[in-house]
Amino acid sequence: MGFSLKQLGATCKNWLDWSARRKAYYCALEEKAKQGDKQAIYKLISLYPAFPKYYPLALQWTKYQAHQGKDCLILVQLAQMLEGGYGAVADEKQALTWYERALSLHILQGKHSSLSVEQANLVQNRIQALRQKMGWN
Repeated sequence: MGFSLKQLGATCKNWLDWSARRKAYYCALEEKAKQGDKQAIYKLISLYPAFPKYYPLALQWTKYQAHQGKDCLILVQLAQMLEGGYGAVADEKQALTWYERALSLHILQGKHSSLSVEQANLVQNRIQALRQKMGWN
């Protein structure tokens, strides 16, 4: 069972069209996000970790949402992206800052925090590891 040259060409065209449709979709989402559409913002944020090609876009909107300072999970995602260099050059100092903000917000929000106890413990461990790595302990 092989493909004919015509079938292969059609398959390639569909793949290329799919890629173009995906790019157009993300551009449309970005326009909606710029107008304040929260659903569009969260869809753009969720590009990480699923689509490495779009990490810079995900990082841009994760930063935007993190600066709102309301959701611990968003702050943690930004810290992880900065620490790992997903969407930009790795910046452990900035990552540490965002991990610390996430943990502080978690403490302030108490039982209303979006972080579980286990997640908060992982954040605390990352803070300690980064501080130790930077010689801040």
